[in-house]
Amino acid sequence: MASTVSYFRSRRTIVETVLQILAVQPDACILLCAPSNPATDTLLLRLRNSLKPSEMLRLNDHGRPFNHVPSKLLQFCYIDSAENKFGIPPFRELMKYRVVVCSCVDANILTEAQCTNRTLMRLEDEIMGSIHPHSTARTPAKPHWTHLLIDEAAQGSEPELCIPINVVTIDAPGPSTMPMSESMQPQLILCGDRYQLGPIVSSDEARKDELDLSLLQRLFERPLYANEAATTEYFRPCAHLRRNYRSHPAILMPPSTLFYNDTLLPCATNGRISWSNLPDQRLPVKIIGCESDEECIAEKSTWYNLGEIEVVLSVVKSLLKEGSSCDPPLRTRNVGIISPFRAQVWKLREILREEGLRDVDVGTVEDWQGRENRVIIISCVRSQARFLEDDFQKGLGLFKEAKRMNVAITRAKELLVVIGNPQRLQEDPYWKSYLQFALRNNLYEGPQLNLEVDGNYISKLEAALLHEGSDAVVDPEKIGVVIAGIVAGEVLRE
Repeated sequence: MASTVSYFRSRRTIVETVLQILAVQPDACILLCAPSNPATDTLLLRLRNSLKPSEMLRLNDHGRPFNHVPSKLLQFCYIDSAENKFGIPPFRELMKYRVVVCSCVDANILTEAQCTNRTLMRLEDEIMGSIHPHSTARTPAKPHWTHLLIDEAAQGSEPELCIPINVVTIDAPGPSTMPMSESMQPQLILCGDRYQLGPIVSSDEARKDELDLSLLQRLFERPLYANEAATTEYFRPCAHLRRNYRSHPAILMPPSTLFYNDTLLPCATNGRISWSNLPDQRLPVKIIGCESDEECIAEKSTWYNLGEIEVVLSVVKSLLKEGSSCDPPLRTRNVGIISPFRAQVWKLREILREEGLRDVDVGTVEDWQGRENRVIIISCVRSQARFLEDDFQKGLGLFKEAKRMNVAITRAKELLVVIGNPQRLQEDPYWKSYLQFALRNNLYEGPQLNLEVDGNYISKLEAALLHEGSDAVVDPEKIGVVIAGIVAGEVLRE
C-alpha cells in the first residue's frame, strides 16, 4: 500500500484532495477519517456542498446521540428506523458510496460488517476461482477502498489509526494470482502537524512505552520520511504544506522559526483589528506580564489565577469597546480565550457570563486544537516555579510544553494577546524566544524584564519588516541584531 505523509495540515487541502481524486478517478472509493467526531464532522461540513447524500456517507457508532451531530449533516447519516439510532446501510447500498466519512475508532464498524479490502477481495477470488477453477493466472481482484485519508493524524494514537488502515490494507498476492500493479494498490495519506499536540494518554505505563507517540511522528523518525533530500519530482513520500491561510504574518513570525524551520508563508486574507492598546498596528501581537499567584482546586488537580482573569477581562472589554472600528466590526463571538487549566476556564466562563459576555469562547489548549478565531487571548496561569516540575510530569501547562505552546499561539487569525508571568516565560527556552520577539518590536507590557534583546530565532518574516518602505528610518543597531539572528538561525538549522 503506497503512502504519503503531510504535516502542518490544512483541512482545505485534504478536502480538495478528496475532490480531485474523485474527479480524476471515476471508480475511486475513499475512506476519510479523523481521530475525533468533531474533527470528522468538520471534514464533512466542508465537503457537503460538493457531494450529494447519495455519494457520501457519515458513518456513526449506534450509541452516538443524534443531538451530537450538526443538523446539516444528518442527511448524510444512515439511521436505522426500526431501532431509531445510527446504523450501517445494507451491503449493496453501502458499496455505492464514493466517500465514507467516520472517526478512526468507528472504522471498526466496517471491519465488523466484513467490508474490508481483504475480506472483499478474498470473496471475489473465491467466486472467480469457482467459476474458472482451471485458470493458472487469474487477474487480481481490485480493492474496493482505493484511498484512505486521515486528517489530524498527529492527534490519534497508533492503535487508533491502525483501525482504518486495517480496513484498506490488502493481502500479498498468492502463488496463483498475478501481482497487482502499483497504480491499483490502495493509497494512504496521513495529514497532520507533528509539532502540535499528540495523542492524549493518561497511563504512565503506556507513556513509558511511547503510546503517546503518534504514527505520524514515528514515521518522520524513519529515514524515508526524515530525509527531505530524497524527495524528487517522481518520488515524494512527504509533502510539507507551508502556505498558511489562517494568521496575520506577525502572528506567524515566532512559530515559523521556532517550529517550522522558518518556512511558513502567510497567505491569509483576513480582516483587521484596530485596537489602541497595540504598540504597533502593523504587528497585532502583545505580551502582558502579570505576576499574580495562582491558586489550586481539589488538592492541586487544577489551577486558576485571579490576577490574570482580571487582565483578560480588561483586554476583552477594551477590544469590544473599540470593536466598531475593526474591519469587519469585532463581535463577542470573535474573541477566544485559551488556558491550560480547567479551573481557569471555569472561572473565566463564570465571570464573563456575569459581565454579559457569554459568547466569548473559552477552552483549554486541547479544546482549541484544530480551531481558530479572529482574536485569541492566552492566559498562562502558572506563576510559582515550585509547581513546574509537577506540571511537566503530568503533561500540563504551557511551560516546557513546546507542542502545547505551538497550538496556543497559532489559533489567532488577526490578533494574539499573551498574559503570563514574565519570569516563568524567561525560564522556558521557547517562551524566552517569544519574549525576545516581543522586546525587539516593543510588543511587551508589564514588569521590567532583566533580559537582553538579541536576534534569537528571528524569522525571515520579521526581518522583512526592515525593508518595508524605502523612506523608513532604521536603527543600525537593530539591523545588526537582525542579521546576527538570521545567521545564528541558519547555523542552528544546519
